[in-house]
Amino acid sequence: MMMGYGFGGGPLGWLGMGFGMIIHLAFAALIIMAAIWMFKAVFRGGHQVPQTTSAVEIVKQRYAKGEINAEEYQRMKKELE
Repeated sequence: MMMGYGFGGGPLGWLGMGFGMIIHLAFAALIIMAAIWMFKAVFRGGHQVPQTTSAVEIVKQRYAKGEINAEEYQRMKKELE
C-alpha cells in the first residue's frame, strides 16, 4: 500500500491546487498594488502648487494667509486686472 496520495489524488485534488493558485495570484496582486501606492505617495510629494496659478490667485492666497492687509490686497488686485 502506498503512503502518499499520488498525483491529483489528495484530499482536494485539482481543486486544492486551484485554490492555491488563486491565493498566490491574490497575494502577488496585493504586493503590486502596494508598490504602486507607495510609488505614487513618494513621487507625488506632500506639498503641491498648481502649475497654472495666476497672479491674482497668489494675491488671494497671500491675503488669506494674512501676509498682506486688505488695502494691499485691493491695490495688487487692481494692478493685476
